[in-house]
Amino acid sequence: MSVEEEKEALEKLVNKFKKKIEEDQAVKKKIEDFQRDIQVDFDSGNNYNLSLENAEVSDIREGALEDSDITLATDVGTLDDLLEGEVGAMQAYASNKIKVDASLTDMLKFKELL
Repeated sequence: MSVEEEKEALEKLVNKFKKKIEEDQAVKKKIEDFQRDIQVDFDSGNNYNLSLENAEVSDIREGALEDSDITLATDVGTLDDLLEGEVGAMQAYASNKIKVDASLTDMLKFKELL
């Protein structure tokens, strides 16, 4: 997959987060004090990061973080399938198509945004 496809998938992810926060006040309330740095590692070796703070999602930045709160490792196809609802988050996680390095609390809050 190309860098353009990775960035497109990440834009979909960010837009989904933003839409969920705007449309679901219960979710917005749950994450309003949730401040986390999120890193996405693609199987291509490319890394991207973004921040979630005060119920807002930052722009996507290229590169790895020294110390992310949540690290998501996957491939573009799986991320697209997840965003399109073709595969569930738990199904992707259980089948090792997506790996998440985060505390249980962070994983549950992050799942709220998907």
